[in-house]
Amino acid sequence: MTSHPQPSDGNGFYLTRWAACVPLLLMVAPAIALSLRGVLSTDVVITGGVVGLMVGSLLARDKRHYWHAVTKTLGDPTGMLVFALFLIVGIYGKLLAESQLAEGLIWLSQQLHAGPALFALFTYVACSILGTAMGTSMGIVVILTPVLYPAAVAMGVHPAIAAGAILSGAATGDHFAPVSDTTIISASTQRYRYRDGCAEIGEVVRARLKYAAPAFLLSCLLYLAIGGASAQQPLQASAPLIGGAHPAGLIMLLPMLLVVIAAIAGRSVFEALTYGTFIGLLLALGCGLIDWHQVAYLEDRQVKGILAEGATQNLGTIIMIVLMMGAYGVMRAYGLLDAIVAGLKGGAGASARATELTLFGVTWLFNFLLVGLVARITVIAGPIVDELGRAQNLHPTRRANILDGVANSFSFVVPWHVWPLLMLMTIAPLQQLYPHLPIPASTDFFLSTYYPLLIWLVMLAAVLTGYGRRYEPRAAPPR
Repeated sequence: MTSHPQPSDGNGFYLTRWAACVPLLLMVAPAIALSLRGVLSTDVVITGGVVGLMVGSLLARDKRHYWHAVTKTLGDPTGMLVFALFLIVGIYGKLLAESQLAEGLIWLSQQLHAGPALFALFTYVACSILGTAMGTSMGIVVILTPVLYPAAVAMGVHPAIAAGAILSGAATGDHFAPVSDTTIISASTQRYRYRDGCAEIGEVVRARLKYAAPAFLLSCLLYLAIGGASAQQPLQASAPLIGGAHPAGLIMLLPMLLVVIAAIAGRSVFEALTYGTFIGLLLALGCGLIDWHQVAYLEDRQVKGILAEGATQNLGTIIMIVLMMGAYGVMRAYGLLDAIVAGLKGGAGASARATELTLFGVTWLFNFLLVGLVARITVIAGPIVDELGRAQNLHPTRRANILDGVANSFSFVVPWHVWPLLMLMTIAPLQQLYPHLPIPASTDFFLSTYYPLLIWLVMLAAVLTGYGRRYEPRAAPPR
């Protein structure tokens, strides 16, 4: 088999090592620019990604190695996980949207006299709770956006606040959940110095509350206050949604509850969503919320319906994320990320606070560089945080929480990251059900997604003040 060495110097490209950024820049820059003009399409990102990878290959000295690095990353297990999960959650989310759950939630809020402020708060808290139970921020975005976003806008919540509350809840759940991949990775990468083993997940989650709870409570207050202050009159286009509000759709909360219970019981997210999908389908049919024709039918020689459209509606998003991973693979294979990290390592300093600031800075930097899932940030930054933190005897639990807290921050709000783009791509198809439904700009999330920004501030304050700092005892008890 042909060997493919990993070049780590500037000789990998004809120009400079920074040419490794070309695929990523050509992928996200046009998408951001066009989104500001109201053009939202995965086709833009996909086209930019393919063209970017091709242009990058022209700049690479060894074309064979370049494409090997790209294809190796495209087949990354994380990418395959994304592929499988999106297919299932697409059907589940489509079922909830077609089964009038949004109308049921609007009816309930009307009965409770909940205005835009309370509905914005409800949206955030609901996404946070379900995200904590399921441990998947991606699933929350794809499943709950079709239900909560049109309902929130119909109730007068500003579109940017509605979208930000959903994304913020997804980030909160990803950070809170013991079963979250970021929680597991951040704990497992932080080893003890004086004994075998790594940080225990249960201890990490318990210690995290001192940071996460203030950020969560402040987020609740902000969504309550700003949700009311930015409230607008329900759009005329939302009148049919409000006029059609009725309680029948609330029964679709049962399959959602089933998914949560299955996840808490330790079932995989795939198994939990499978149960929720089939039980939800039976309930929706049995209660007359949908009919068999909506499940699957033929139209102009094309298969339509909840099953077919749900399974295929996220294919563009899947390709977008996989191509982003390919662009990231180029940056890693040609040593660009290693060079940046090496420079940061040199400034780690001798004190515990200086070291923690370096850990904070390295993880924060990856929020901007690694445009894939948050788990990728913890995978790459984890060993660096472990190496630098152990040298100062920082407790692995403390290191794990710095890593996970900062990883779940700016990656959810920077316009070129996958999360704002995923939100926009999930909202756009809803205009088929709710014509003229407004779509926020990619830059709006920085001012409306509060938990990621607040947890960043909390972790920075904890590092600067030493709040929650722990050291590993030299005579640590055996496990």
